[in-house]
Amino acid sequence: MRKIIKKITNTLRGISNFLRKTSIKNRLIASFSVGIIFCSSILGILLYKKATNALKNNAINYSENMLSIMSEDIYKNKEFLERASIELSMNEEIANNLINYKFMDGKEKNEFLKYMNDYLSKKLSLLPNLAEVEIISKDYEVTYMQGFKYFKREDIERYADESENGLFWFSTILNNEPHICIVTPVKQDNSIVGYVFMAIKSEVFASSFSLFNIGKGSEIFIIDDKNNIIISENNLNSNFILEEPDLNKFLKNKGAKDTARSIVVNGENYVATYRKLKGFNWYIASMTPYDFINADIQSLRKEMTIIGLLFTLVVLIFSYFLYSSIKVPLYNLLNKMKRVSEGDLKVLVNDTYEDEIGVISDNFDSMLKRVNELIEKTKLQEVEKRDLEIRMLQAQINPHFLFNTLNSLKWTALMNQDYTVSEGLSSLAELLRNTIIDKNELVTIREELENIKNYVVIQKIRYGNSFDVQYEVDELLLENKVIKFILQPIVENSIIHGIDENKENQKIIIKIMSEEENILISIKDNGKGFNSKEKVKDNKLSGIGWNNVDERIKLTFGLGYGTTIYSEVNKGTIVKIVIPKSI
Repeated sequence: MRKIIKKITNTLRGISNFLRKTSIKNRLIASFSVGIIFCSSILGILLYKKATNALKNNAINYSENMLSIMSEDIYKNKEFLERASIELSMNEEIANNLINYKFMDGKEKNEFLKYMNDYLSKKLSLLPNLAEVEIISKDYEVTYMQGFKYFKREDIERYADESENGLFWFSTILNNEPHICIVTPVKQDNSIVGYVFMAIKSEVFASSFSLFNIGKGSEIFIIDDKNNIIISENNLNSNFILEEPDLNKFLKNKGAKDTARSIVVNGENYVATYRKLKGFNWYIASMTPYDFINADIQSLRKEMTIIGLLFTLVVLIFSYFLYSSIKVPLYNLLNKMKRVSEGDLKVLVNDTYEDEIGVISDNFDSMLKRVNELIEKTKLQEVEKRDLEIRMLQAQINPHFLFNTLNSLKWTALMNQDYTVSEGLSSLAELLRNTIIDKNELVTIREELENIKNYVVIQKIRYGNSFDVQYEVDELLLENKVIKFILQPIVENSIIHGIDENKENQKIIIKIMSEEENILISIKDNGKGFNSKEKVKDNKLSGIGWNNVDERIKLTFGLGYGTTIYSEVNKGTIVKIVIPKSI
């Protein structure tokens, strides 16, 4: 066992080493060819076998269903004929005449004959295939006959005796043609007083054969329990089955579960099926030649062979183009990666296709772009950091000294009854306390609004009552957190660049409302406005400007938040700020 495993391992290793000596192109073509030919062959064989079995089973199912429908149609005709025969047997006039027939004179017999002719002309007109009707006495004497004299005395006695237990069906040859016959006993007081013989042409049942077509060379026939053919579609010899051993053997086992089988008749293969006729001790059977079934299979086999060859050719061509589609972009990507490893970060693959190599190339390009962006951003942040450090050094005046000085000036103004200056100094002191002394980066919206109100008091001292500020705030949001000192630069810009001191009724409206999971802050003025397509000037107070507000929001909450500016000359400006509710 170990030797076998070792041998297999060495063989596989040898194949692997051999393949590594060939190009990817040859490996792809070889693997595709072998795989496709092998799979196509296996698949073709399996499909062919399945198709053959499926067609055979379909033919059997079709034949069985066909025989079932034919059987029902024959049964309907049988019931109709039996009703007609029973109606005759139950006629009291017929029964009485049968009892008294041997005592009747010529006149009475003629009257009975006339009665029967009139009666049958009315009742049996619906039986176009009726060949003969005979009324037989208990002593087997023919008392009435319509048609030809077909039945012999010995046949009448034999079939009459068979019908003593009820209706009796049999087949016979009358006038060199197959006929179906029915014998019905005529009873009075539960005693048989005579018989009704009816002979019907076989067309009455053979007409059911035309309901379906089971293929060229097929046969449909009705047989009795001894395998004698009673009726056939193509006038087969009554001993046909007995002369064919394979068919005879199959039909001898009538009643078994196997109602379909492959047989050989006259050297040809057939699929034979049978079904018991309802209400009879007879069977209806069919034979379908294999050539008819295999006609579609032969056509299918040719088509599958052609398709297989074409498919193999297409696969070989496709494998070559597949190799090319892999080699070219792969080598291009490897070359660019080598240049990056040597320090060239500006190189790009620029592969716009959406396959795996294209995705890798696109990600590689995106990574390089991101690396370059991060390098540039790092450089810019270093510059901004140095600038901020300088500005912070310039602003390092002792805040407590400023706060105490402003309070002293406020009380001096109060003592001199200069309330406007006192209120302005108080607001300025409170503003400085909240913005410089209070080191918390986040404050409530209530506190931020207090800062704005203090700032507005200071600006009104400068600009008088040339503007007014309105507040529309959702009180449910007053305790939500916001970045400190983000509203003042925007309000400052509205006052300095938007307010015209020579006009009245100039307004600044501050709205704070809820918008789903965010807070929307809107600062709107009806001032001068500007062209929003031009670069917004970075107006500053204490070193903090408009751009700084937007950057602080994005750094704190993410790129999905920040400021948006809408402005139009002589109509005003709207600045919208979006921040999250939950911080």
